[in-house]
Amino acid sequence: MDHMTMHSEASPVVRRPWYRGPLAQLALNGFLIAVSEIMLKKGATATSHIPAPAWLARLGVTALVSWWVWGGIATHILGFLTWLNILRFVPLSIAYPIASVVHVLIPLGAWWFLGERVSPVRWAGILLIVAGIWLIAQTFTKAEESL
Repeated sequence: MDHMTMHSEASPVVRRPWYRGPLAQLALNGFLIAVSEIMLKKGATATSHIPAPAWLARLGVTALVSWWVWGGIATHILGFLTWLNILRFVPLSIAYPIASVVHVLIPLGAWWFLGERVSPVRWAGILLIVAGIWLIAQTFTKAEESL
């Protein structure tokens, strides 16, 4: 085969499994960060009664005795690693707005797992965020399909 023939042949398109696609990775990242924040809140609340010097208490250092906090830190690190992987394949101008799914998942998780109240105005904001994420994801999916 000559040089021109080699480059004119179409290379086979390798499809990734759905769970390795960029949108699934963004969803996983949002989930991990939301879980992390809920765990950190649970640990910080559970340790708020521990006596400590005022400057330590202000820094939240006493929360480090909680396994919830350490689990939250570990989960946050996993989320960070997925974020680095996402940035290898998705433009930041697309990835960052879609990552705002955490602004939906954290209030939902706080309501569900921590019993926190979510006001009607917050629910309206959550719906707007979901609509924005959907629009950006649709645009990205169409652009990715045309490649």
